[in-house]
Amino acid sequence: MIYLVRHGETELNKERKFYGSLDVSLNQTGRQQSSVLAEKLSSIQFAQLYTSGLKRAQETAAIIKPNEQYQILSEFNEKSFGLWEGLSADQINYNYPKEWSAWLDEPFLKTPPKAEEFACFKQRVITGIKQIEGNLIHNQDQPILIVAHLGVLRVIDQYFTSVYSNFWSIDYQQSCYTCYRFKENRYQLEGRNQ
Repeated sequence: MIYLVRHGETELNKERKFYGSLDVSLNQTGRQQSSVLAEKLSSIQFAQLYTSGLKRAQETAAIIKPNEQYQILSEFNEKSFGLWEGLSADQINYNYPKEWSAWLDEPFLKTPPKAEEFACFKQRVITGIKQIEGNLIHNQDQPILIVAHLGVLRVIDQYFTSVYSNFWSIDYQQSCYTCYRFKENRYQLEGRNQ
């Protein structure tokens, strides 16, 4: 079983800013959301815990399971938005109007200035999940927790389901989890705790 969790809220979440690779901490709401998850997942003894290399994911994992070790996989870091990081959509539109318009039209093909290309980001995340799959083949029933970021979880969700629904419609709310079972070399959605 793989449990997927989005990190708790940060101030930049609250301000609706782009901040993929900026390394910021949880705010008070984010810590409370993580405590809610700790209660929801308290009865599960995870065989492995994985987080991204960013503080917000690690802080969330440490609140959920304070007495367990977690492994950092930088493959699960959020996509970098380059020069747009720390800016709101309005600020980006004002400072980079042509690039913003092009990105809105083709967000998977156009790359913000000095940002990570989406194809590279997607491949990086899939490389991370394939590392975990190697362990799952022999231990399918061991529960695993992954604490990551919305973009990362959307890529993982599409990889698990092989359903390429609208990337932007895949929702991972903070303080909730989604659970997949790895069985017969494929993933089955077990449930979403919203």
